[in-house]
Amino acid sequence: MTAALDGIRVLDLGRLGPSAMASMYLADFGAEVISITAAPAQEMPEPDGDFWSFPAQMALIGRSLNRNKHSLSLNLKAQEDHAAFLKMVAGADVVIDDFRPGTAERLGIGFDRLSALNPRLIGCAMSGYGQTGPLADQGGHDINFIARAGLLDLIGNDPDTAPVIPLFFLSDFGGAAMHALSGILLALLARERTGRGQFIDIAFLDSALGLANPLAWHVLNGGAGFQRGRLLYSGSYPHYALYPCKGGGYLAVGCFEPWLWARFCAEIGLPDCAEADLTDEAAAADVRTRVAAVLATRRAEDWDAMLGPRNVCVCAVQSLADLLGGDHPRLRGLLAETRHPRRGPERHLGNPIALSETPARIYRAAPDPGQDSAALRARLSLSKQPEGDR
Repeated sequence: MTAALDGIRVLDLGRLGPSAMASMYLADFGAEVISITAAPAQEMPEPDGDFWSFPAQMALIGRSLNRNKHSLSLNLKAQEDHAAFLKMVAGADVVIDDFRPGTAERLGIGFDRLSALNPRLIGCAMSGYGQTGPLADQGGHDINFIARAGLLDLIGNDPDTAPVIPLFFLSDFGGAAMHALSGILLALLARERTGRGQFIDIAFLDSALGLANPLAWHVLNGGAGFQRGRLLYSGSYPHYALYPCKGGGYLAVGCFEPWLWARFCAEIGLPDCAEADLTDEAAAADVRTRVAAVLATRRAEDWDAMLGPRNVCVCAVQSLADLLGGDHPRLRGLLAETRHPRRGPERHLGNPIALSETPARIYRAAPDPGQDSAALRARLSLSKQPEGDR
């Protein structure tokens, strides 16, 4: 079966999760992705006893996001390896990096130089604050980008308590990785029309801000600012909230539309609550109290089983392990398995983009750093195999 991105070669110079996720999506759909590391060929360390330690997190990123790729050790500060990289660029379609602005130029691999070698090349630079602007030279992580973007200020239940840090990386994975992927695909499409590549500037702050587009539009067009704990989608209103249930679980109620809210209220025996003015603080508090009292009489799973099939946008809050062990991911093709020559079988979360004619395929476990160096050097006629490759 032909893959969507057959024949596309991607050189990924990224070191962290967002670039790895973007190039993983490309690899899942058939692109040849070569992950370039400065480290010599070595076995990927096993996660230690502390899952949240830095080494464990780096190993986790490597093993989960580098599937379907090949790994090549190159020291871009060494003349021979630098020349080898430029030779690879001549036959590449995309180069991704997550350097600070100016680093690629200092290494002699800035986009202007690479584009001169290969005018069809697409360059994607991922950085905290973009290649230009007052913050370009600063670094950061997801918490910093969502803090500057105004997102973190709005996450939480109370304006008088600290914002709540989301576990899942909004700017990194939800924003920049997906925007880099989109930008690369758009540039590939444009190249079919123009014959030339182009440069893509992805800023993590910009990507985070993009997630707040409707709220930003409101503010930009004269609307009042927002206050943490007073927002519809943060659980401040009874028809879009979490409710504790019997046994310690929670029920997620997402009845934003008036007709869904009316149906939900009728199903739990409180039809009059559907008529309340939820924009009135006292009325909303009364409705929340009444709904909470009813929902507390049963387990969240029981409410889910009862109300879910009735299409009222209600479900139990479940764990990640519960979801992965259930029928949905299996029946939706969201689970895959690979085998690494040293680590053995590994299970993966499948690609959520389900194409009917050119679907994703997960067939190769993430390589150890530099694992494919010898084979790649020989196949691409880069240079003699340096000591340490295997």
